[in-house]
Amino acid sequence: MTDISNTQAATPIVKKLPMKVWIILGLLMSLVVLNYFDRQTLSILKPIVKAELDFDDTAYSLLTFAFMLPYIVMYVVSGRLVERFGTRICMTVFAIGWSTANIASGLSHNFAHLAASRALLGAAEPGVFPILQRAILNWVPVERRTLAISIVTPAGNVGAILAPMLVALMTTGIGWRAAFIIPGFIGVAIAIVWWFTDTKHAPQDEAVADPEPAAKTDAETEADDESGSIKGLLRDKRYWAIIVVRMLSDPVWYFYLFWIPGYLQERVGLSLSELGVVGGLPYIVAILACLILGRTVDRLAARGHDPIRIQLRVFALTAALMPLGALITMTSSPAIALLIITVVIAVCQAWFVGFNVLLAGLFPVKVNASAVGVLGAVGATTSLILNLLAGFILAQFDYTALFAGLAILHPISAVILLVVIGRSRKNQVVPSRG
Repeated sequence: MTDISNTQAATPIVKKLPMKVWIILGLLMSLVVLNYFDRQTLSILKPIVKAELDFDDTAYSLLTFAFMLPYIVMYVVSGRLVERFGTRICMTVFAIGWSTANIASGLSHNFAHLAASRALLGAAEPGVFPILQRAILNWVPVERRTLAISIVTPAGNVGAILAPMLVALMTTGIGWRAAFIIPGFIGVAIAIVWWFTDTKHAPQDEAVADPEPAAKTDAETEADDESGSIKGLLRDKRYWAIIVVRMLSDPVWYFYLFWIPGYLQERVGLSLSELGVVGGLPYIVAILACLILGRTVDRLAARGHDPIRIQLRVFALTAALMPLGALITMTSSPAIALLIITVVIAVCQAWFVGFNVLLAGLFPVKVNASAVGVLGAVGATTSLILNLLAGFILAQFDYTALFAGLAILHPISAVILLVVIGRSRKNQVVPSRG
């Protein structure tokens, strides 16, 4: 009897997720897809909109700035709003906000109106990411969170995959304005569904809380109270390590997002139609990689392994692949170049998922939304700086220097995480989830 009871205690019971949780995850995925889709529409329609509204490339750069500045600011603010008002109100407001901005873009008849709509889009879009993190923590049991994060976080890649094809289809069939307006109305509809689906609190009959900790001393309780505040979060060296790592690693993703399509056409020799066929492959692979890694981390955690340590190993192993990026300029083969680009993009996406896993495991639920917001803001800021400097760097040193420099940022970041967070986990014991 003793052996049997011990075996049962050591084997965690993983419940199936109820249908409503899957609906919540489905709505989150839909909104993340639309989020990425809507921000891509203008770049796809750039030549048409420039001719229609009569502005040049200098003015277009101002549209990019009009989007990025409020985007960075609201990344920080949105996290605090989520913690103050909850996911139900915030997701509804933000989704309707960016959908309205998209509709306004389609109705713009001059540059000023378009710039105002892009600023509203930038202010509303970053809110989805702190909400995503908090909603998963609210609804999903701890033993299934990594998989849920791995499913929802990379869903934006679907928007990046679908945007060129669907925008072209709507533009040729109905007109360029429809490519803004139709997705905008779809976003409003999904936001309304979210309002009626997401309740104020997580369902009471589901074990969504973290495992109950052992009894603590008064000093430990006081320390936990401090860690549950923003001030406590900003005093935590582990969080600062993650901030530094996001500042280093995020620019790799943004550079590949904004510059690789042009590189494949100008330097590798792909035509626009060929890019349309193969351009989505890296994002498809990234989604699959995130799902596999998420499922693997969850299974190992269910067997009693520390999910934070597992995630740190994932960071280290995937970072070891990133120096391949320095070889892109050394090949004249489009297939090899695309393969290397696919590896880099998949690693970048796996890291975004991994950061959310770290935040969920290291810090209290009530500060996770703010933690996500700050990280998104600092990563977007350094990425904006890199993209502003990229033209000058290319003029002076060509792509070789850029790819070589970007190739070492993830390995450096992995070392920082292992040194700061890895050491803090050495003497910790993972509680049983039986």
